[in-house]
Amino acid sequence: MPKHLFSPAVIVLVFWLGGAPLSGSSHRKDPPPAGQPEERIPVGPLGYRPPGSLYMLSGRAFSSLDFIDAHHLLFTFHQPRLMRREPNPDRLDDDQIIQAVVLSLPGGTVQASSEWRMHDRWRYLWALGGGRFLVRQKNSYSLTDASLKLHSYIDVPTPILSTEVSPDGRVLVIEHQYERHTAEQHHKLEAQAREYGEPPPPEDTQITVVNIASREVLAALRTASPISVPITSNGYVGLARDKDEAQGLAGVGQDVGQDKGEGQGVPKDKGAAHFDDQFLVRFVPFAGDSLILGRVASACTPHENFLNQKALVIESCGPKAGDIYLDAWTTEGKKLWTGRRDGHLVWPTFAYSRKGDRFALSMLHVSHLIDLLDSLNDEDVREQVIQVFDSATGALLLATNASPILTAGQNFALSDDGERLAVLREGAIEIYNVPSPAAAGKTETPAPPQKK
Repeated sequence: MPKHLFSPAVIVLVFWLGGAPLSGSSHRKDPPPAGQPEERIPVGPLGYRPPGSLYMLSGRAFSSLDFIDAHHLLFTFHQPRLMRREPNPDRLDDDQIIQAVVLSLPGGTVQASSEWRMHDRWRYLWALGGGRFLVRQKNSYSLTDASLKLHSYIDVPTPILSTEVSPDGRVLVIEHQYERHTAEQHHKLEAQAREYGEPPPPEDTQITVVNIASREVLAALRTASPISVPITSNGYVGLARDKDEAQGLAGVGQDVGQDKGEGQGVPKDKGAAHFDDQFLVRFVPFAGDSLILGRVASACTPHENFLNQKALVIESCGPKAGDIYLDAWTTEGKKLWTGRRDGHLVWPTFAYSRKGDRFALSMLHVSHLIDLLDSLNDEDVREQVIQVFDSATGALLLATNASPILTAGQNFALSDDGERLAVLREGAIEIYNVPSPAAAGKTETPAPPQKK
């Protein structure tokens, strides 16, 4: 039986965090070309049909690709066909059938197959490592493995807005609605929205952090709208403007311990140009003292992303150039590497090795620089670039591209040991061997690889 998300013993930490899309990587010149894949598994015979170009920038989830273990892949994809009407469907449901298949390596033989009915078109599957996966069906989560049988895990009492799993697969972050109205007010507003065909009334957002193994609620964070919370099994990262918001962030840190450690100063690879803001980066463990990792100068709000349980990368902006600057730290405050990314590479999504020593990054290569106020059209996108990096040094190990272009990602995966990359490309799943790490270098991003 599924367990409900909340218990009377939930510890609530109420604070504000700046949210933004996640990204980050370091780059070196002349990336090793992907070369020929060691194996290609055609996906057409499995029943896969690529989504139309209309959906390229939609962010909707049409497929997923993951390693189960060294000898098996899990490939799931949208199956366009008629569905049996369910009794009393929600008026906002947008059902689809997802076909899930387990493929053997080498050879691509189908070992198991199943169909799952989803009630929306957003991301529905996350790898937990060790051959286990989290599956979302509307507001309920299940666990599955190579058997493809769904085992009920957690039911969430309010609509889920987003889901994140830490890189080590141990912590689940659920953003879901928090009712801001009384029951009477909500009923009235819901009736009005239904009458005029409008969305339900807006609510606050609750961010619930769950230990996946024990289902223990580690923290519950209430905000006015969905935000990004970079998190690992040991704690989370917060950013604040050094002068204006450091006091507020320090208050958060005191919920779990007093500060220790000193900032590492403004990164010097950005030159002596003036920055309007400096941001304090703080790691707050679930138990123990919080730690100031450093200070980052940036003309935009920096973005944070964990690479593994003990390392994270901060993405920031220079005052003039469109390129992105990168600073990687350990959660103990040690600087690992710095780097710079071409500003024409945008909308990153990540995949991780469970060993934590490598990560893969997907980005759209666009024809012009964009910012948060710019729109992006289909004709602006040249390709979807896939790159693999060494987490400790930022060295680029391998680069290729994926097709069709999917802005939601999940059309690429790293094996648990980080030694193989799987990519959905040109009608097949391609398997590549990832080269051993080369010497790290702090250089400019190379030109993205061209389609073959």
